[in-house]
Amino acid sequence: MNLLKELMFDIGAWFAGLIRRLLDWFLGLAIFNKLIVINFSVAFLAIVMPVAKYYIFESWFVINNPVAVYLIGIVFVMIATIYLPNLYGYIIRMVLNFWYLAWILFLLASGGISHAPYELTTGFYFNIAAPVLFMVFSSLQFFLKER
Repeated sequence: MNLLKELMFDIGAWFAGLIRRLLDWFLGLAIFNKLIVINFSVAFLAIVMPVAKYYIFESWFVINNPVAVYLIGIVFVMIATIYLPNLYGYIIRMVLNFWYLAWILFLLASGGISHAPYELTTGFYFNIAAPVLFMVFSSLQFFLKER
C-alpha cells in the first residue's frame, strides 16, 4: 500500500512540476503572445463544435467542421512561430490564418458544408473568430513590439 501511495505522490509531483514549467513559460511570453495562447481556447471550440445542423426525420443532425484539422495545425504553427524572428513569424501567421479564413468563407458561400438545407450554429462563428483573433493579435505583436 505504501508503494502505491509513493507512486501516486511521484505522479502528482511530476504533474505539478509540468504545470509549473508551463506556467513559467506562459508568464515569460510577451503580452500579445499570451493573448494568442489564450485564443487557443476559441480555436479549440471551433474544432469541436458543429458548424451547422439540419432537420430530417423529426430530429436534428449536426455537421462537423470539414476543415477543422487545418485549424489544429495552425494552432501548432502559432506556438512554433513565437520562436521565429519577428517578420518571418508574422508572415507565416498571417498567410496561414488568412488561408483558413478564406476557406471557411468559401465553404459558406459555395454551400459546401452540406447538400442538405442547413442552419449555421455557433461553432461556425468560432471558426471565423479564431483566425481573425489570431491575425489581430499577431499584427499587434508585430507592430507594437518593443524594439
